[in-house]
Amino acid sequence: MIRRSAVAWLLLCLHAAHGKKPVVGEGKQAPSILLLSVKAPEALQGAFAGESASFSAQLPSSDEEFEVHVPPPADRVGCGTYTLPSSRLRTIALVRRGNCTFVQKALNAQAAGAAGILVAFDNEQIFVMGGSNDTSEDDKVQIFAGAVGNSLGKRLADQASLNSAGSGGIAAAPVVLTVSKYQPSVLDLSELILILMATSLVAAGAMFSTSDMRTNAFSAAIAPPQEEVLEVDSMMAGSFCVMGSAMLVFLFFFMNYMIYFIMFAFCVGGASCLTQFGSMCLQHFAPRFKTRVADVPLLGPVTQAELLAGGPAVVLVTCWLVLRNTPYGWPFQDIIGAGFLCWMQRTLRLPNIRIASLLLVAMFFFDIFWVFISPLFFTKSVMVTVATGGDTGESVPMLLRIPSFGDPLGHDRLLGFGDIALPGLLVSYLRRHDLQSHRRLCEGYFGPALIGYFVGLCVTIVALMIMQMGQPALLYLVPGTLGTTMILSCCRGEMSLLWDGKAARGDRRPVEDGGNSDCA
Repeated sequence: MIRRSAVAWLLLCLHAAHGKKPVVGEGKQAPSILLLSVKAPEALQGAFAGESASFSAQLPSSDEEFEVHVPPPADRVGCGTYTLPSSRLRTIALVRRGNCTFVQKALNAQAAGAAGILVAFDNEQIFVMGGSNDTSEDDKVQIFAGAVGNSLGKRLADQASLNSAGSGGIAAAPVVLTVSKYQPSVLDLSELILILMATSLVAAGAMFSTSDMRTNAFSAAIAPPQEEVLEVDSMMAGSFCVMGSAMLVFLFFFMNYMIYFIMFAFCVGGASCLTQFGSMCLQHFAPRFKTRVADVPLLGPVTQAELLAGGPAVVLVTCWLVLRNTPYGWPFQDIIGAGFLCWMQRTLRLPNIRIASLLLVAMFFFDIFWVFISPLFFTKSVMVTVATGGDTGESVPMLLRIPSFGDPLGHDRLLGFGDIALPGLLVSYLRRHDLQSHRRLCEGYFGPALIGYFVGLCVTIVALMIMQMGQPALLYLVPGTLGTTMILSCCRGEMSLLWDGKAARGDRRPVEDGGNSDCA
């Protein structure tokens, strides 16, 4: 589920970003993400994420079951001495955060006979629980210790309290779970699918972008009219970074209100893009549907093709809206996203490498700052917080989303639209330049840049696995696309041609004169 995936994703991002690495004593468990598998009662069954403490003892085996109990109502934070009910399984004490140190809570649970302790935080953002200033106190902890988010802690505590109190002398079902270290899969089919999907969308966008340069009938049908094409200039390239930063900060502080506006815009924009693509195909394959049906104020003339294509588009958007927080919403989100991205590359164009460099280099540093550096100013990563919807329970839909196959926490693999659209604009320009220069695929720049994009995404995934934290994809995609293009053009002596947006002959000589030795 998307909410559970957001928690797991945030934990992966925060795990390496919370201060210096704690010192782990002998016999202790190095801090890691916990996998909590609730076996009973049935209403709470599922896999959830937690975070082990720096002073935790070694985790138990993944198949050992524990029963969860809470301290008496007078001391839910577990800062005093208490006893836990007896049970057929070894027990875990579940306490609230506050009033005393984490180590003191663990020692009290240990004295009560618990095999482990879970500390429920006040919100969903949890971190590695550090030990006390006295390492000898930490060494006294002989049980495993971990932290869980507020919502999970409350649900477990409510059920455990019912089990302890009972109703009419009959106790409720106990909370039974297993605790183990979360081990994300090294080779994940989901990541391969995400890489192939993103690369395919970049290539498809380049085909749409250059449809006006091909002579077949279908290309003519999908080619944008000249008045729809918007050429990016230096002012617009700079404003991408400035306006993007302003929007990120605004969403960071007002996400609770803006998330629904974003969802509304996604639905309306997605339905419009899909309708237009469907209409173009219908008008090409069935010209009789070009008939105008009505003139709508602000929208202009509406054809039969647009009405027919609008139906399936609205159904797709409605399915996403209804199923967005279920495991079945991702195909609809990706279809709508594909329409968005292809439409953007169809209508936005870069005139030359000079503008492309300005745009991509600016967004390169934009991505690094808002993922890695923003926690220094905002206490947490602005980019990650906005992408995961903050505390709204919703996720920003401007992402490609692939469910993880075989991942016990079920967290989705995500890639922002900007990580496809921005390199895609460069790749589209290079495809146009190759066609203007009458270059074959092996001679031009489109193929190497597309390969560079694919390799850049692979490196992004590897970095994600190694660092176990969210990665700014443009950190790897810009060198893979723009860097590859710059190096190749230097080797071919064609840097000035690309820089000024001039075509070259198929024999790699400029159209106007005999040759070019830039960077040679």
